[in-house]
Amino acid sequence: MDSQIIKIKRELEEIISTLPENKLASVVDFARYLKEGKKEFGEESNAILKMQMSSKSYKEWISSDNDI
Repeated sequence: MDSQIIKIKRELEEIISTLPENKLASVVDFARYLKEGKKEFGEESNAILKMQMSSKSYKEWISSDNDI
């Protein structure tokens, strides 16, 4: 396996291990969405995800101002 992939998986495992149950459930739902794509989750879920990702709060959260 590529060393970059291993590094990413380790980082993801570290993050996941610190999440509370409700956020962990969201991560699982998102991972399923990525794995299965639109056909599994339907257009409504896809529209909701797009809406969430375009929200002001999400954009502030991922902005460089929030880098650690």
